[in-house]
Amino acid sequence: MSRTAVAERYELDIDENDMLPPQIDETLTAAQRIRDAIARYRSWQRHADEALQAQVLAVQQLQIARLRRTHAGLLADDRFRPITEFFLCEIYAGLDLAELAREIEKALPVATRMLPDSVLRTAAIAVEANALTGELDEEIALDLHAAGISEPTDTDLIAAYRRCDQDIARREQMRLLRELGLGLDRYVRSRLITATFKMAARPAKMAGLGGLYDFMATGFAVMKPMKSVADFLDDFLGRETRILDNLNTDCDDPFAV
Repeated sequence: MSRTAVAERYELDIDENDMLPPQIDETLTAAQRIRDAIARYRSWQRHADEALQAQVLAVQQLQIARLRRTHAGLLADDRFRPITEFFLCEIYAGLDLAELAREIEKALPVATRMLPDSVLRTAAIAVEANALTGELDEEIALDLHAAGISEPTDTDLIAAYRRCDQDIARREQMRLLRELGLGLDRYVRSRLITATFKMAARPAKMAGLGGLYDFMATGFAVMKPMKSVADFLDDFLGRETRILDNLNTDCDDPFAV
């Protein structure tokens, strides 16, 4: 996705000094935000191109390996391992939007009546983050495919990042991840929301919303033992932001933070 296309999607005024885009219009309902994110998923080119799908998977595997190296300290810390695994496995590469799309097309009206609105808003952020991540991965895969690179290395990935100029969209991705983490953390501290969410388990799954419900339940479970998620977010997203900064320079190894 070009800088201009990203700016148009988020209604941004392109300014090299303004690296953090404004938040997406919060007047949209949570249900509409989820529908919009699913529509973005439906538009991925890889759905009709097996070679591109394979290239995207190669990009994702390379990125996950890099993320595990970058955040090895968090993964080695008993306090942060569960939430780090959640971010790596459920957000970056694990949320099954194919299953979720089918669920939502069938049962979103039921979900809006069944799940607390605050929980549904956080689910919307998660789906948006995953849709955006998929778009960014696909753009990198298309770039590598055009260059004739089917088995990319970190060096290839860095060059593709720089050619695609994804800085604005990547920072929006970081914003969504922070909003998701803080939202899950805030809601898990609310006894009322937690109780309502637990009561919704059986009817949500009977309505066909098992994937969405299980994702939110996992998020709550990894957040609950933590006093606050802020320290994790500052570390995890701080490192990712420094990598983005490095990619904007001539740094030989932007992944070294």
